[in-house]
Amino acid sequence: MHTFSTLTLAEAHLILDAAQKKAEELGIPEVLCVADNAGYPIALRRLDGGKVTSVQIAMNKAFTAAGHRKRTDNYKNSLPGEEAFGIWTQHGGRFTVFVGGFPIFVDGQCVGSVAASGGNGEQDIACCEAGIAALMAHLGKK
Repeated sequence: MHTFSTLTLAEAHLILDAAQKKAEELGIPEVLCVADNAGYPIALRRLDGGKVTSVQIAMNKAFTAAGHRKRTDNYKNSLPGEEAFGIWTQHGGRFTVFVGGFPIFVDGQCVGSVAASGGNGEQDIACCEAGIAALMAHLGKK
């Protein structure tokens, strides 16, 4: 039997609040998603002006990050001729290999993920990092 931890709805909203604050500071209408440890959404937030197409992208980034336990931009080996070429075709096309999805680890265990879609890579990363930092501060972790 496995015992695991996953994010709560309250923790998901804490993450989204911090990510939204960062997006608003940057002036970017992001779509933000927090998923559980299996990659399924706990909470989704589409900021005013957030693109309709960014909703599914944010959910897919969160799915990939939690499910594979890696940042979505770590798939440099998914280019033609590389060993993971075509990986984005897996899981009904939900596997995402571009910037903006982060797994969240607490005490070495993946408890969920956060994703942002709508800005450029640096902006999406900044929003995700702000959300994770807020959770870690709330938990008293570094």
